[in-house]
Amino acid sequence: MIQNHQIGLSGGTEKGQYNLSANYFKQDGTVIDSYYQRYQVRANTSFNVRDWLRVGENLTYAFTKDNGLSANGAESNPYSWTYRASPWVPVYDIAGNFAGSKFSGTGNFQNPVANQVRNKDNYYTRNRIFGNLWAEADIFKDLTFRTNFGIDYTNRYYYRMEKKNPEFSESMGQNNFEEQSEFNYRWVWTNTLTYNKTFNDIHKLTVLLGTEAIRDGLGRKLTGRRYNYLFEDNTNSWVLNMGENNNQRLANSEYKGEFALFGLFGRVDYSFNDKYLFTGIIRRDGVSRFSKSNRYGVFPSASLGWRISQEDFMESTRDWLDDLKLRVGYGQTGNSEVPRITNYAMELATYPKRSDYDLNGQNNSTTTGFILDKYGNEDTKWESTEMWNVGVDATFLNGKFNIGAEWYWKKTTDMLIEAQYSAFANPEIKKPYINFGDIKNTGVDLNLNYRDSKGDWSWDVSLNLSHYKNEVLRISESDDASLWGAGTRLDGNVTRTTKGHAISEFYGYKVNGFYENVDEVLALPPLGQSGLNAESAKAWVGKFKFDDVDKDGKLTERDRTFIGSPHPDLIAGLNATVTWKNWDFTMFWYSTIGNDLFNNTKYFTDFWMFNGNKSERMRDQSWTPGADNSNAILPILDSNDGYSGKFSNSYYVENASFLRLKNVVLGYTLPKSVLSKVGIQNLRLYVQAENLLTITGYSGLDPEYTNADMGKESGGDLQRGVDMGGWPSTMRFLFGVNFAF
Repeated sequence: MIQNHQIGLSGGTEKGQYNLSANYFKQDGTVIDSYYQRYQVRANTSFNVRDWLRVGENLTYAFTKDNGLSANGAESNPYSWTYRASPWVPVYDIAGNFAGSKFSGTGNFQNPVANQVRNKDNYYTRNRIFGNLWAEADIFKDLTFRTNFGIDYTNRYYYRMEKKNPEFSESMGQNNFEEQSEFNYRWVWTNTLTYNKTFNDIHKLTVLLGTEAIRDGLGRKLTGRRYNYLFEDNTNSWVLNMGENNNQRLANSEYKGEFALFGLFGRVDYSFNDKYLFTGIIRRDGVSRFSKSNRYGVFPSASLGWRISQEDFMESTRDWLDDLKLRVGYGQTGNSEVPRITNYAMELATYPKRSDYDLNGQNNSTTTGFILDKYGNEDTKWESTEMWNVGVDATFLNGKFNIGAEWYWKKTTDMLIEAQYSAFANPEIKKPYINFGDIKNTGVDLNLNYRDSKGDWSWDVSLNLSHYKNEVLRISESDDASLWGAGTRLDGNVTRTTKGHAISEFYGYKVNGFYENVDEVLALPPLGQSGLNAESAKAWVGKFKFDDVDKDGKLTERDRTFIGSPHPDLIAGLNATVTWKNWDFTMFWYSTIGNDLFNNTKYFTDFWMFNGNKSERMRDQSWTPGADNSNAILPILDSNDGYSGKFSNSYYVENASFLRLKNVVLGYTLPKSVLSKVGIQNLRLYVQAENLLTITGYSGLDPEYTNADMGKESGGDLQRGVDMGGWPSTMRFLFGVNFAF
C-alpha cells in the first residue's frame, strides 16, 4: 500500500514570488511489518528588493521513519532466508509458536516471518533541514554578483531490540537493546561574479569567476547497548538502564569526522553569430583529507561547438533540416572521496583496546591501552578522470525528429583504493586509501526522438541506446595483480578485477559436463583427489567435471578462469506517450542485453551443501546413471556431495538479459468547461502500474540486480552482479488525482 499526498501554494507579484508545498508519503513494504514514512515541507521564495538587488531562499524540512530493514544484506534479509528454509517447516508449529530450524535435518535457516514480527517495534528516524539562502546584485549593467549559502543538517536516531530466537538451530542467543543518536552539519558557501555582454549582436561573451567553501562532518555519534532484558516484549522496558550491566555492555561516542574543501573556479562561454561555440572551465580545489603537499588539484575542461546548419552552404537543407550541431569536448574531474577524513595520518584508537605488547616489559598477558588503529599515507592525492567526447545533434522537419549521438573516452588515473598490506602489518589495523590503478571506459550513446500530432491525436516516442566497455589498465606494478571481491561461502572469491579485464568479472572453474565413467575420473581427477583407483573413482561419476584450462592434465587452482561479466553489451530505454483529446497514455520499457549475474542462491537450492529448500532443477535435471543425460545441468543426486557446488564455477553464472515494462500510466483530464463551474483549474485522474512485465531467462528473483550489500564501507564495485538473494523489484499499482485551484 502506497500513499502519496501533496499540496502546493504558489503566487506572487513583480516584487516577489513564493512556492510552498507539503508532502506526506507512506509505503508498506512487500515484507510484513516493513514500511517507509516521510513528512516534508518546502518553501521557495524570491524578492526584488531593488531594481538591482534580489534575494531568496529554498528550504526543505523532511522527517522519515522506517524499521531499518536491509534490502540486500547478503544472506540475512527475509528473501535470502526463504531460499534456505525447508519446505515442510511451517511458519507456526502446532502450539502456535514460531517454527524454525531447531529440528534436526532442517538446516540453519531463520524463520523470516518470526524475525519480522519480533523486529516490528524497531525503528530508524531522520530529521533533515537543507536548502540555501541567496542574494544577487547587479554591480554594473553587465556585471552581477551572487552569493549562495547552503546548509544541510541531519539528526538520526535508531532504537532496536534484538530478541531471542528460540527456534533457530545454532543458538537462541541473548537479547540486547541498542540506541544510537547522531547529528551532522554541513554548509556550502558559493560566491560568483558574472560578466555577460553581447557585442555587435553577433559576439556573445559570458565570464564567470567564483569561490566555493565546504565544511562537513560537524557532528557526533553516541551509541549504547545492554544485554539480557527480562521483558523483551515490553517496549516500556526498552531503556539502557534496564539491561544487565555486564562486560558486554557498549557505550561509545565519536566524532562524525570533520573535513573542509575550498575551491576557485572560472568559466568562459563565447559564441559567434550563434554558429561557433566555445566553453572553457578551470577549477582548483583543496581538501583536508590529504596531506598539505597533495591537498590541491587543478581540473580544466573545454568544449567546442559548430552549428553547421547556420552555414551558407547549408541553405538548400533549411526546408527540412532545422538544426545540425557538431560538438567536441575535453575535461578533467577530481575525486577525493575516501571513508577516512584524515587519510594521511596515523591514528590511535579513540577508546582503550587490548594489546599483547606491555610497555613495562612483562609480556605474559594482554594490557589495556591506546594502540594504533589506523595507518596513514601522506602521498595520497586526488583521483583524476580525463574525458574526451564527440557528439552530433540534429533536428528535422520542424522539430518532429531529433537525433543525438555521442562517443566518449574516459580514463581514471590514480584511483583511490584501500591499501593491501602484508598480514605482518596486523590485519585489525585499518588501512589507508592510496593512489594505485587506472581504468578506461569507452562508449557510445544514441538518442532518437519522434513527436507529431494529427487532429485530436499527438505522440512522442524516444529511444535511448547505450554501449560501453570497461577495462582495467593498472592496479599494481605487477600485471597479474588482482582485487578480489564478493567472498561468499564458496571456496575462492567470486569476482576478480585485474589488468585487461573489466571491473568485477566473475572468476572460477568452467563446468565442462560431468564425469560419465570411471575412465574420465582417472584421466582428470577432481580437485584435490590425487591417487584415486578404479574403485574409489566410482564415487565421482556423475559429478561436475571442470575444464583443464592450462592443459597440464590435472585440476588445480591454476584452472580458474573468467566465467562471466556483469557488464551489458547494450542498455536500451523506450519511452512513448500518446494523447487523444483528454486522455493520455505513457509507457517506459527498459532493457539490458549481454550481462550476466552470479546466482549465489543456487548454493543453497541446487546442491547438498545445506539441508533446506531445494529447487525443482535438482529433481528434474540432475545427472542420472544409465539415463539420457543430454539435458542434465546438475550433478548426480548424492547427499554426501560436498564438491560440485563448493567452488565458484560457471554453473552459478546466468545470462541476465531482460526486457522490463517499468512504467505504464493512463490518465484522463476533465474538461475545463466542467471544472470552471466549481472553481477548479485542472483535475486529472490516473492509474499507474510499475514493473508490470519482465521478459528474461534469469532464474533468480530479479535480473535488474546490481550487487550484493556485504555491509562494507566501500568496495561495492568489486561485488557487482552477485545475487545473494536480495529484494526484487516489486509490481505496484497506483491510483492518483492531480488538481489545481
